[in-house]
Amino acid sequence: VRFEGGKLPSSIGGLIHLRFLSLYDAGVSHLPSSMRNLKFLLYLNLIVAAEEPVHVPNVLKEMLELRYLFLPWFMHDKTKLELGDLVNLEHLWNFSTQHSSVTDFLRMTKLRSLSVSLSGRCTFETLSSSLRQLRNLETLYLDFRSQTHTVDYVGELDLDFIHLKELGLTGRMSKIPDQHQFPPLLEHISLFNCRMEEDPMPILEKLLHLKSVELRLEAFVGRKMLCSKGGFPQLCALEIYEELELEEWIVEEGS
Repeated sequence: VRFEGGKLPSSIGGLIHLRFLSLYDAGVSHLPSSMRNLKFLLYLNLIVAAEEPVHVPNVLKEMLELRYLFLPWFMHDKTKLELGDLVNLEHLWNFSTQHSSVTDFLRMTKLRSLSVSLSGRCTFETLSSSLRQLRNLETLYLDFRSQTHTVDYVGELDLDFIHLKELGLTGRMSKIPDQHQFPPLLEHISLFNCRMEEDPMPILEKLLHLKSVELRLEAFVGRKMLCSKGGFPQLCALEIYEELELEEWIVEEGS
């Protein structure tokens, strides 16, 4: 739906027994403060199709029953959201450190899937200390494209989540971490815009539980890639997309 003036009607706040609300792909740029009345919401999807940053009032903190929360891709610069009281959240997407504090994670111990966009003001050390409480995480996506420096992941970010099955990393990295720094049971990894100069395959092929690998949008900017014999024992899917510098790919028998 395209709402007039991009404003979701304030009457939405009258639906006090609502459990599910999805504004996915809706033409909305302003959300009303009356949404604070929706205290029984379990699922809220705010991934709207706005042509401008979305104005989100600081009312989500009152939706204490929320299990699923999908925030807009782009929010108004002055948006500040307090989410620390949402202790029942299990899935949180498009969390931005520009608009919320990573210390909110300290109480979200039920989180199973999370995607975070890291702004320049938040360091990896600060993020790591807050993420350590999330021992139930199964899916984690980190977007650090706004960081001004190329990240050396080694030692900067603790990825040792015992239950983590799916990991996505978007942003400049000097190289991929060593295999012992990855979660032990990792099954799926996606790398975007990393611009790694070192071939990541010698590390990735040693992750014994990997079932899918995705390299997209210049994740690797080297010219030669090698998959060696005995590597990737469980791999089912490999996607290589827009790796423009790649000239030679060697796959040894038994890989």
